[in-house]
Amino acid sequence: MTLAGVPVSLPPGAFLQATHDAESQMAADAAAWLEGARMVADLFAGLGTFAFALKEGRKVLAVEAEQAAHLACKNAGARTGGSVLALHRDLFRAPLQPDELNRFDAVLLDPPRAGARAQIAEIAVSTLTRVVYVSCNPSSWARDAAVLAEEGFRLSKLRPVGQFRWSTHVELVSLFER
Repeated sequence: MTLAGVPVSLPPGAFLQATHDAESQMAADAAAWLEGARMVADLFAGLGTFAFALKEGRKVLAVEAEQAAHLACKNAGARTGGSVLALHRDLFRAPLQPDELNRFDAVLLDPPRAGARAQIAEIAVSTLTRVVYVSCNPSSWARDAAVLAEEGFRLSKLRPVGQFRWSTHVELVSLFER
């Protein structure tokens, strides 16, 4: 399969966005909202859906805990001329720390339904000024957004994306800035 034109092997059980249209809209929003950012960390990167969509004109570090998804992203990233690098790391147990986060111009994160409590706490006390947060769970998104707001971030853009017809499930694509 291809993600933003980059061939990526699809390991068993890998996560993909439900529809191509929704994936395209979310990736376009992320790219537009991160315009000018030269170094971006894509946290909970999976196969690299957002990392590869963001690779034009910037360096992207794709961080993922699940081994097969990380290896697929890493192998595909090798074909990008160094614009996408992959890091295997469990962000629940070992979130990127402020000194690591401060090396980036912005962060994108797309965590599982549980949200990103530990990673958000570190982002909140970093010097980052832009965070794109993609969430499949409005409840965990709200909890994490409150932590960002307490540390001076403001929600400047929000797009709900309905990927599942006849369902109440919604993806949220949001931009926080300070």
